[in-house]
Amino acid sequence: MAIRDNFRRLRALLAPETHIFCCLKRDSYGCGAKEVARVLADAGADGFAVAALADAMRIRSNGVHTPILLYGGTLPDQIDSVEEFDLTITIGSANDAIEWNQRLTRKRRAFIKIDVGLLRFGFNLAELADFLNNGLHACDQLDFVGVYTHLSERTDIGHEGIEDQKRIFDQAIISCRQNLPDLDYICASSSETVISNRALDYNMVDIGALLFGLTSQENVKKLKLKSALTGIKSHITTIKPVIPDLPSSIDIPPSVKRLGVVTFGWGDGFPKRVSENAFVIVNGELAKVLAPAHLEQIRIDLTHINSASIGDEVVFLGDQADRSITAFDLAQQWSVDPEEIYCGMREHIPKIYM
Repeated sequence: MAIRDNFRRLRALLAPETHIFCCLKRDSYGCGAKEVARVLADAGADGFAVAALADAMRIRSNGVHTPILLYGGTLPDQIDSVEEFDLTITIGSANDAIEWNQRLTRKRRAFIKIDVGLLRFGFNLAELADFLNNGLHACDQLDFVGVYTHLSERTDIGHEGIEDQKRIFDQAIISCRQNLPDLDYICASSSETVISNRALDYNMVDIGALLFGLTSQENVKKLKLKSALTGIKSHITTIKPVIPDLPSSIDIPPSVKRLGVVTFGWGDGFPKRVSENAFVIVNGELAKVLAPAHLEQIRIDLTHINSASIGDEVVFLGDQADRSITAFDLAQQWSVDPEEIYCGMREHIPKIYM
């Protein structure tokens, strides 16, 4: 499996003692958290990180007992599920700590989250100091095992911007260690900084998109990563002649004489707005996608593909005959980022694992 091979390549970049928590948010970037977690656990992942309780439950349902870190956003009223599935929680504010501590029925592993400037979930330095000095002693049900942050990795902030965030995080680590000397995990690096900045490894990294081959084409080649998503395919379900002057509720270009209906719409993962550059492959030939897209279907122009018939395969991503559409090609067609393609795939879409 490509994901396992990518994990092994990334593992080789890091020091042997560096823990790897694999970020499997959004149902493992649309690839299926239940199945992907099993593969990565067997490959040696030290833990997993997810943004939604549902993803954690999927992972546990496949017999995976590796630690799972819940990012901030899961509220204490989900305590029953957190305890049932043995999840590690994130504490990002003093109020957060108080609420969880009051609801827990037994001691629970927790990470402290530091906000280094993204203005999302997490303590800033002043809030952290106040919590450590005045609130920590009351949190007898919280077993703090780690501290982490999420950095802004935008290309426009440059090296100096990363270093500014690192300085804030380093100050937070010093404060935490003064009060919690036995922390097991310190984490700041995620996918892009794992490639380029060993100083951010500390003793744990949080890798997500890279596992699925989601990075720049330059990085894919440099690291020899593989695309986890190798195909998006459907079939022609109906073929209709376009009869001139026949009343129609949609605008079809005059050049279209024959169209096919394909079962794959914006409720499945296709963009709601159809780009002028959107094509699929049918019988080894390119067929233009016609606007508008519907919840469960799209139309394609089959005027020039006389051989097309009901049941024929339609390739959105992947190979057919001597033609190929890569994830980068498809992202350009749909005017999106490759990550949006992966994460846009709905859970009900059948998946084939190879």
